[in-house]
Amino acid sequence: MTYSHHTKNKCVLKITSFTSHVKGTCVSKGLSLKERLVKSTVRTIHTGTINQLGYYLAGLIEGDGSIILRQGEREKISPKIVFTFGKKEIIMYEKLQKILNTGVIYSEQRGVCRYSITNADMVIKTISLVNGKFRTPKILALYKAIDNLNKWRNANIVKLPLDTSSLDTNAWLAGFIDTDGHFSLKLTGEYGSDDTVTRGRVQCVFSINQSELNRVTKESNVPFMTQLANFFQVNINYKVENSPLFKEPAKKVVFFAQSDRKHYIITTYLTKFPLMSSKYLNYLCFFEGLNYLGKRLTRQEIIKLRAIKSSMNNSRTYYNWDHLKNFYS
Repeated sequence: MTYSHHTKNKCVLKITSFTSHVKGTCVSKGLSLKERLVKSTVRTIHTGTINQLGYYLAGLIEGDGSIILRQGEREKISPKIVFTFGKKEIIMYEKLQKILNTGVIYSEQRGVCRYSITNADMVIKTISLVNGKFRTPKILALYKAIDNLNKWRNANIVKLPLDTSSLDTNAWLAGFIDTDGHFSLKLTGEYGSDDTVTRGRVQCVFSINQSELNRVTKESNVPFMTQLANFFQVNINYKVENSPLFKEPAKKVVFFAQSDRKHYIITTYLTKFPLMSSKYLNYLCFFEGLNYLGKRLTRQEIIKLRAIKSSMNNSRTYYNWDHLKNFYS
C-alpha cells in the first residue's frame, strides 16, 4: 500500500509495500530492506517538485535534448528546443507538453519520437527557465541561443554560469537520469542459470554512459561525468562502442554504482526528486532487488528475481504512469 498526506510545506509519502510482478511492473509485498535502506521507506518529497521544473528540464535537455539554431538567411527565426525519446516515453512527454502548454510531438522511423518547441515566446520562456541550471558543455549551445534571442527578439536574457550547487539540492539529476541513466539487475551463478553449481549472486546496478566528447560542442564530457561519479562515490571508466549511427567508433565515459553505500545515495536522492519517465518503473525493480542482496535465496525467490529482471528495460511490456501526477512544477 502506498499513501501520502500533505502538510503546509511538504508532502510525506509512506511506502509500506510494493506491488508483485503483474504484467511486467515491479510490485512486491512487505518489502523490508537492510536497516539503512529501511529508512528510505518513509520518505520526504519536496512538495514535491514545486519550483523544480526548470532544474528537471535542464537535466532533460542536457541528456537527450537539443537547442538548435537556424543558419544563414534563416538566422532571424528563433532557435528551437527538441527533446528526442523512444516511443514508449510518449505519455511522459505529452504530460510535459501539457505543463509547458506549447510544442508538437511527432514520431519518426524506428520508434524515435521528438517533442519540438518552436514558438519564439515559448522558446524564450523555456530558456529563461533553464538558464543558470545547466551543468554540461551544452551550455555553449544555450549561450548561442541566448545571443540569438537577444539580437533578434530583444529578449534581454543574461547568460548565467554553470550551476555548481550540490547535486542533491535540485531535480537536475532526475532529468538527466531520465534520459541517460540505466537500472539493471544482474543474477550470476545458480541465480542466473540452473545449469551451474556456482554460488549465486544478486547485483543491483545503476549506471550513466556518455560520449567522451559532446557531439555538438566538441567539449569534453569527462569533467562533469567526474563530478557525477564523485557524487555517487565511484570511479569513471572509458570504453569504445561501435554505433550504427556513426561511421567512427564512439568513445564513451561511464560509471557504475553497485555497492550498498552507493545504493543508499541513489535511493535517498530519487526519494526527494523522483523520475518521471518509464525508468521510474525500472527503478522500482532495482529498489526491490536491493532486498535480496547478501542473502542465500530460496528457489521461490530466485524465480521471482528472474521474473523481475526479465520485465525491465527493453523487455518491459507493461507501463503504469500513475507517478506522473507528481510531475515537476
